[in-house]
Amino acid sequence: MENLSTNVRSKQFTISEKLEFGKKRPEHLGKVATNIFLLPHRTFPSRKEKDILSLGEMSQFQRNGKNITYWHWKNPGKQVLLIHGWNGHSGNLSRFVQPLLDLGLSVVSLDLPGHGSSEGKFCNIVLSAETIVDLVKIVGSPSLIISHSFGGAVATVAQELGVSVEKAVYISPPSRLELLREVFSKSLGLDDSVKEEMRMRMERKIHRSLDSLDLERSGKVLDSELLVIHDESDNEVPFIMGKRVARAWKKGSFFPTKGLGHQMILRSEDVIEKAVQFIAKETIEEKNLLRLNLV
Repeated sequence: MENLSTNVRSKQFTISEKLEFGKKRPEHLGKVATNIFLLPHRTFPSRKEKDILSLGEMSQFQRNGKNITYWHWKNPGKQVLLIHGWNGHSGNLSRFVQPLLDLGLSVVSLDLPGHGSSEGKFCNIVLSAETIVDLVKIVGSPSLIISHSFGGAVATVAQELGVSVEKAVYISPPSRLELLREVFSKSLGLDDSVKEEMRMRMERKIHRSLDSLDLERSGKVLDSELLVIHDESDNEVPFIMGKRVARAWKKGSFFPTKGLGHQMILRSEDVIEKAVQFIAKETIEEKNLLRLNLV
């Protein structure tokens, strides 16, 4: 009997094959490039990450007919929402879970559409933010958010859509989707006409202009307090983007790191401690005060 997974993979076109097709049929290149840009590479948690996820209550809900998977660790305190980045999954931020639970906070984490255990093929910022809005209707509004990379953009649009947030930590956030699209287009050698078609196709999908997906602009009107953490050697989302987001935010602050890059930053004990201390400052102060009163 044929191996099913191998058989399925054999029917899938690689990115290079799709591009080759697009170049042979230029009238399709804009569509091909758009689909590649919006197609995440599905990854899954490690064994250690699965162990942490297993301590939460796993549930699903539907968005556009697709099952979205999320985990909920319940506690009496405020609720923290963890939002992973592009090509990621809930396990990426699992190291933040226990320190938050130890402070009595509740934690919720989801796999965005087309990521991890959630169904779907394509993903974008607006779809992801709308998925957050649906999740909030089920578990309640998060007072606090910790996000990584693309997740910071998702968190921003979710707030624009009405999700109420007091404090947020954005780790390695992009400042503007349009800048990332430009880098992507340049890497593929797309000419101006194809880039313009790509932009138009994306805007039709998300029902808003790409220029409006600007964290610097959003930060001037959103009321949440923000800490941006970004590594100087990040080779996926430029360090300057994080600095710009923090500088533009009404209540923004910035914490730079060195030598961690884009992914290892999520494993740094210093980063985890800094994020948790910021997000749970009031809770920590209350616990310290209670401890002093008991002495």
